[in-house]
Amino acid sequence: MNDASDPTANPPASMPASPLSEAPLTWWRTLPPETLDVFAQQRLRASLLAVPALRLPGWEAAIQADPAAAIGVALTVLAEGVARPGSVDLALSAVLLCATLGDPACRALLVHALGRRARRRADLDVLRLAHAWRHRGHQGSSFITEPGR
Repeated sequence: MNDASDPTANPPASMPASPLSEAPLTWWRTLPPETLDVFAQQRLRASLLAVPALRLPGWEAAIQADPAAAIGVALTVLAEGVARPGSVDLALSAVLLCATLGDPACRALLVHALGRRARRRADLDVLRLAHAWRHRGHQGSSFITEPGR
């Protein structure tokens, strides 16, 4: 007999995993801009500080949300003939941090990197993500606080 008042009779469906349950250093290639709130920004920043540093000029400034440094590091990594495992995720996570703060150049580089990834992998989800970031720039100012604020 199935009694509606018996909690074991119809167990609740499990809740879908939060998009923020993924590794923060993969967010640049998986999460749309509206998902990245203040909590996510802090978690991303903490993850960037916790990993071994990229041995590139500007890395320390990049992980402190300096847009020019983040772009410089990312361009260096993206220009390498063979990407070192993890270096692309690290570099573009620093770009993502600046893009979430509203930096238009970092947002443009993120859109470019996502578009390039979508074309190389024929990945429609990544292409949609690139479009979401491109259109984010037309919606106004930053939705996440800048460092130290």
